[in-house]
Amino acid sequence: MKTIGRIILAGLVVSAGACNNETLAPSAGSSGTPEATAAAQQNLSTLAATLRVTCERRNNRSKISVDANNVSPRNGRFRARVRAAGGAATSALKRAVGDEVEFDFDSNTERGATRIPANFIRARAGADVIGQLLNANGVVVASRGVECSFRR
Repeated sequence: MKTIGRIILAGLVVSAGACNNETLAPSAGSSGTPEATAAAQQNLSTLAATLRVTCERRNNRSKISVDANNVSPRNGRFRARVRAAGGAATSALKRAVGDEVEFDFDSNTERGATRIPANFIRARAGADVIGQLLNANGVVVASRGVECSFRR
């Protein structure tokens, strides 16, 4: 049974290497060694970008931040898309710094923020805002829905 598990793990190593644009070191081959197991675990963890979405709605302002870490490839180019009751907005491509990239959406003219309407965020059933991280090819690599704070 251990052999089957090692074969499956080796397949995951190969798949993960193909997906994250990084080459495995020769010592991390599919031999089923402890080095291969450690490489597979490290490689699989790089595929799981985490997303933090925060949002705030005031009488005359909507503001959203989408922050991602553990992105792959490191220093790659990404976009963020936000969806709310007021529609959808997508940022320009932005290069990650290492494994982190941040995006802002704001109805005020905040430098570097993607412009959204003041009434973009409205209370609704379920998540008020859904933030998504897209890779350079437009494929969604992480998504998170959140409820927003509403202030006057």
